[in-house]
Amino acid sequence: MFDKIGDLPLHPLVVHAAVIGIPLAALMAFLFAFPKTREWARWPLAITVVGATAVTFVARESGLALEAALGIKPGNPVGDLIVQHSMLANQAFYIMIGFAVIGLLNVFLVSKRAADGAAKQSAILRIGLPILLVAAAVVALVWVVRIGDLGARAVWNPTAPSLFPF
Repeated sequence: MFDKIGDLPLHPLVVHAAVIGIPLAALMAFLFAFPKTREWARWPLAITVVGATAVTFVARESGLALEAALGIKPGNPVGDLIVQHSMLANQAFYIMIGFAVIGLLNVFLVSKRAADGAAKQSAILRIGLPILLVAAAVVALVWVVRIGDLGARAVWNPTAPSLFPF
């Protein structure tokens, strides 16, 4: 199901949706964190964070299918990079689930502004949840760059130095 579209492997096609969707969801999270842009960013945040999580799942599954179809095994530079790439992709999927949950909690629980006449919110909702949202967005951004670095090195230059020493 997650291996091909026609005769083309699905993974290189779908991974670009994650590469665009995750930073877009992070941008919406940053905009939501500011009370002045919160109402504008509320529903775009919900849509992008859920959509980015969905495409992350499809990218992960299609990558596993591509790895199996090509018979990639560790023990050579490309195989070792693909194993690391796959491990980070698994982590990214769980990071995106957390990001989506935190994003949706913000969308539904954080009011527009504390100064509004609406019921006063606790500091945890008003300040804590948006801070947690920004932290989750930063982690998701770092992971998508790390995954992309490993994937690009595996395809184009397996002996190149990593952008991330960790």
